Parts: sequence; structure tokens; C-alpha cells
Amino acid sequence: MMDTTFVATFAPMVIVLGAALVIFLLDVLGVRQLEAFGAVAVSATAIALLAVLADLGWAPLAILRTIPASAVDAPLGPSLYGVTSLGLVFQAIFLTSALLVSLASLSRPSDEKGAAVFFGLLLMATVGMLLAAVASDLIFLLLSVEITGIATYLLVGYTRKDARSLEAAMKFYIVGALSSALSFFGASLLFGAYGGTSFFTLENGTGVVGYPALALAGFALLIAGLGFKLTLVPFHAWAVDVYDGAPDDVSAFLAGGSKKIGIFAFFLVFVGPVVLAPTLGQWCAGGHCATITLRPTIELALGIIAILTMTVGNLLALQQKEIKRLLAYSSISQAGYMLIGVVVGTAPALAGATLQVFAHVFMKAGAFLVVAAVLGLGVGPRVDDWRGLATRRPYLMFAFAVTLLSLAGIPLTIGFVSKFVLFSAAVQAEGWFVWLAVAGLLNSALSVFYYARVLKTIYLDPLPEAAAKSPRIDDPIGLGRSAAIAIAVLAIVAFGIDPQLVLGGFQSAATHFLLVGA
Repeated sequence: MMDTTFVATFAPMVIVLGAALVIFLLDVLGVRQLEAFGAVAVSATAIALLAVLADLGWAPLAILRTIPASAVDAPLGPSLYGVTSLGLVFQAIFLTSALLVSLASLSRPSDEKGAAVFFGLLLMATVGMLLAAVASDLIFLLLSVEITGIATYLLVGYTRKDARSLEAAMKFYIVGALSSALSFFGASLLFGAYGGTSFFTLENGTGVVGYPALALAGFALLIAGLGFKLTLVPFHAWAVDVYDGAPDDVSAFLAGGSKKIGIFAFFLVFVGPVVLAPTLGQWCAGGHCATITLRPTIELALGIIAILTMTVGNLLALQQKEIKRLLAYSSISQAGYMLIGVVVGTAPALAGATLQVFAHVFMKAGAFLVVAAVLGLGVGPRVDDWRGLATRRPYLMFAFAVTLLSLAGIPLTIGFVSKFVLFSAAVQAEGWFVWLAVAGLLNSALSVFYYARVLKTIYLDPLPEAAAKSPRIDDPIGLGRSAAIAIAVLAIVAFGIDPQLVLGGFQSAATHFLLVGA
């Protein structure tokens, strides 16, 4: 008889995968209505999200949990998968992102060609993200990342007749192939150094005696390979062209959802095996022995990358003239903030990074969905094209303003709370980690300039004469898109006012994650 815990662990993946197969089957049977595909996608992601929340012990749904509490955060030996409360939190984050994008995409034209491909691939990408959240083996993790990667390559170019989307998809594919090669090569070196690829083996470091250089090279390649997924500097250059060239709803999913798999992969690969592992053992040569540890070297490298990522992203965002490219560089800078949690490696830091990821789903997905709605009304892609738009679309621009203010870290938004928690954790860790908090604060102040420039253009500049006469600007943006944007705005404000709605759970999950890793 199959283990019930095994079935419950993979139930959300089965639900989402089953929905993707249903969508493809409907397409084969001749169904062409986008609403039918969207309804399947929204229903599946909502049901899977409720199942994950139940397994997390969320009070209204705890009675429905299928994974026993004793099986969550249980000590893990060498295995392919395992259930942690932090992994369940990230599954909820991944599903929330997919749900928002699926809901918004219901407002696309009903007869749009390729709708089945769009929703099917969206769900397939989500399956890979859900699998990564239960990985306890490096190869299992990288294969899960590849499932998401292949689906998103195809998503970017699914329209086929759009030359810019096809160019973006090709760039994404080439960079993704390079990223995969580096990651798997790094995994092979770690296998040679440790004698295994389970995170349990990597954390204990039992087989690395005599091979410290091999272990260091393996982790370096993984920083590069996974750094592409998370858009860390200097592995970021592909992201802006891909976000800009991808269909608008796909850009929302890439920025608000799929890149989050990168930060969770960094949690798994570097927090346990590097931050928590005290030593790699004794290395002897020429009659002399020394205790080997990679922690200071890798921590310093990741700290430098974090500062470079947030700084380069913000500086380049200042120079952008187009909305999507500005948001893309802003998304790069946000990845630098998230990486601080990995570098510091304490429970408060991991909780802060998780809250930053959670906030980013609503902030960035919400912002890109507004951009998709505005571009669909015939407004141009440049910031100047949005002049005075608040006079014609006040509610839509208010939603956009809320997402930008939260990204800038203005109080009473979740963006402020997530940065406050994250930077405070870096300060509490003391030592050179304080400089990470200083860099984060300075970069947050820097980001205010380009967000304020966009808001000034929208609210204070006069509406162009051509736009003032255009009837399309007043067209409805669709119920699904309106609902998704409203959910994002409400979440930004509600969790900004009362962050304990989720922060306590994140702190508990981060603490258990470190205990399991130790």
C-alpha cells in the first residue's frame, strides 16, 4: 500500500499537473474558449493553495490537513524529498503567484489563439516550483528547476508570431541552458567532494576530506547557475530583454512568481551546507592538518553579489524610459535584498527574506498586471506615454501607485515591513552584516527617485492631447484582471498594516528550517 504521507506530499503537484493535462485535452477536443482553460487553471491553483494552507495548519483549514504534523519538519536523512514548513510556505507563495496571473489572464480576448498553451504551460511551470519546495536532494532540486525553466521558455514565445517574444524566448533558452550546465556541473563536483548529493550529506560534510577545492568549485558553479535564475549581478543581463519582450501576463509571472524558485534554491543549497555546516573536516598535506570551512569565503562572495545586485539594478532602473524595463531592473534590485537573508543565515533573516519574497509576489505581479492592462488600452510603453493618466483611469493608477510605493518601502505597505524585518536581522547579526543593512537602506532610498518620477508623470504631468481624445483609454480592463489587481493591492495594504498575519508563521517556519538543517 502506498504511503499516505507520500500521496499527501505530492497532492498539490498532482492537482496542478492534472489540470494542465485537462487543458491540453480540451484543446485536442476542439474547445477554443479561453474562459474554459482559465477556469480550470484558476480552480486547480485555488484548490492546491487551500490544500497547502491546510497542511501548514492555517486555523480555518487545519481540520483538512492531509500531512501529519509529525511529518512536517521531521529530521531528514539522505532522501530525495521531505516536507518542511518553510517549503510549504513557498508552495503557498508559488501558488498565489500562479493564481493571480491565471485570474488576470481571464480578461484576455476570448478567441485568443494559443490560450490552451498559455494556461497549460503556466501550470506546468508551477508544478516544477512546487516540486522544488519539497526537494531534499540537489539533483531533485535542479530537475525541478528545469521543469519550471522549460515551461517558462515556451511561455515567453507562445504567441509565435510576435518577433520580440520569439527573440526574448531564444535569449531566455540560451541563458537557461548555460545556467543548467553550470548548475549540474557544480552538482557533479559536489558529488565528487562529498560522495552524495542529498542535503543531509552536504550539511554533514562527511566525505570532503582532501577535496576542499573541489567543494569550493562546486558551490561557485552553483552560485553562477542559480544566480541566473534569481537574476543576480553579474548574471542578470538576460532578464530585462526577456521581461520586456515577453507577453505582458507572462512578464508578471516571471517577475512575481517563477524567479522565486531561485531564492528557495539558495536557501537549500547554501544555508544548510554552508552557513550551518561548522567545518568540512580535516585536510592534511605534507604532514600538516587544518580544519577546513567554506563559510567565510562563500558568505563574503554572496554578500558582495547582494550589494552589487541591489545597486546595479537600481542605478540602471534610474536610466530607463520604458515602464516594463524599469520594473525589470527594479525586480533585479529586489533579488539583492532577498539574498541578504541567505548571507546572514539566522532565523530572523530567513523570515525577513521569505516575507520579502511574499511581498514581491503582490508588488511585482500587481505592477506588471497594471502595465498589461494599460498597454492593452493602447497607451504606449514609455513612461512619458503615461502622462496624466490618473485623470482618465484614477482607480487603475491608484493601484499602480500602491505597488510602486510598496516597492520603494514606504510605511503602511508590506514592502516597508519586509525590508524593515530583513535589515533589522542583518543589524542584529552584527559584524560586517551591518553593512548589508546599510547598503539595503541606501538602495531603498535610491529607488524612491525612479518610482517618484513615474508617479509624478502619472499624477502631475498634463495628459497628452491625443490621449485625451482617445476613447480606448476608458475601455474596461476585464473582471478577472481587475480582481487580480485588487487582491494584490489589498494584500499590500493589509499585510503592511498587520504583518503578524503572516510574519509569525514565517518566523516559525524559518526556525524549524534551521533546526532541520542543523
